[in-house]
Amino acid sequence: MRENERGEKTEYVYNLLKEMIFGWKLAPGQKINISHLTREINVSAIPCREALSRLHSEKLVIFEPNKGYRVSDILTRRQMLEMSEARTLMELHAIRNLIRENVVDVIDQLQKLNEAMKQLDTTSSYREILKFVHYDRQFHLKLMENGGNTFLLEAYNGMHCHFHIARFYHVRGSVDQAEATSEHTEIIEAIKTRDIYRAEEAVASHILFVAQRLLQGLPDPLPRAVTRGSI
Repeated sequence: MRENERGEKTEYVYNLLKEMIFGWKLAPGQKINISHLTREINVSAIPCREALSRLHSEKLVIFEPNKGYRVSDILTRRQMLEMSEARTLMELHAIRNLIRENVVDVIDQLQKLNEAMKQLDTTSSYREILKFVHYDRQFHLKLMENGGNTFLLEAYNGMHCHFHIARFYHVRGSVDQAEATSEHTEIIEAIKTRDIYRAEEAVASHILFVAQRLLQGLPDPLPRAVTRGSI
């Protein structure tokens, strides 16, 4: 197999498994049997292992010695709220800095991403939901990238917060498209007017409201895998 063909297969398997994890076709805690997986999706073991290694680095799957891979569990309520608190601290620092430094280029970038989020039909397929998550992640990454602190940016990336959020959309049953894009618009307007207090309030409120919407009406404890079987 040529190197570029192998890379394409790995990318295909990676995207397929990610969609299955986000859509709970591979449920939290479910074991992943590589032999079964290769037969299920009709590819060789090499791209499967490479895709699983990539998913492991993103904390979507867990590798356990002598046991193999399993899908990672979703966050508990407390973990979701703690992650939201950490996001808030980081993004508040970033938005204060970019306003003080008058980073005007970010405004157009944020507007384009938010408009792309508005245009999606997230009721048509789960792939559209994944696009929504991608644009949402890019929106918040733009804030962090322009915040002037590379260590905070690295820590922010390491939380993989939008992967966690994406998995909750399945539990919730819908995407908060209208609310999220409206809150993004308020963040953008605050940056335009260089109002640090307004921007801090907009960012903190948005992150809090996202967590509340994701957790609203969900059972406690949160659902886990229906079966601990394997694929």
